[in-house]
Amino acid sequence: MTNTPYYNAFVAQTPEQVLQSAYKNETPVLISVSLSNGSYIEGIVLDIKEENYQKSVCMLSSEEQVWFFNVQHLVSITVRQPKKMAVALSKGAISRPMDPANQTLTILQLKRWLQAEKLQLGNQIKEFNIDQLPLDAANNRLNIKDVFSALQKAVSQITRDDLGQDAWQAIDTIVLQQADALNIAIQGTTLTISLGIDRALPKELSKILEKKLLQQL
Repeated sequence: MTNTPYYNAFVAQTPEQVLQSAYKNETPVLISVSLSNGSYIEGIVLDIKEENYQKSVCMLSSEEQVWFFNVQHLVSITVRQPKKMAVALSKGAISRPMDPANQTLTILQLKRWLQAEKLQLGNQIKEFNIDQLPLDAANNRLNIKDVFSALQKAVSQITRDDLGQDAWQAIDTIVLQQADALNIAIQGTTLTISLGIDRALPKELSKILEKKLLQQL
């Protein structure tokens, strides 16, 4: 996403899928639902339960009324705060909720941050190279910060003992590059991490990086 509105990344989904995503969202999302009996509710999803092959929904309305209905009666759903659900509504094409406070990270600020923080990965690290990545989108730049943080956690686990420290000392250059699938390669003293920086990052990325690093070091 560069010069196009964020909602151009949204993909078609069933009302039930959107309802489930609203329920699982990290922060409450205001939605409106229309039911087959003509009822219309605006509020947030409190709970979804499945029993006897039926899914029941509990919603808190904007008037602080509590509604209960079955998913099978759901006709349509409107997301009132789509930026909060941008990741789910785009199926990961947008990497994080659209927070205006996060849009101010410039390329220069990111590079300065990486330059200052790379010491966390070890005194021997000379370069943390991101030049091969698409840096024009704010989401991508924020993802790079998250990858760095995940890598720092992975390295801290690997270097808990002398053997791990000795193995990690052999790396002095880290390169991030764009790829469809997450992969790690070590050639000489250079560690290359390939991943889709323009999509939602994998959950528990630090553990994934730690496992892949242990296979390479």
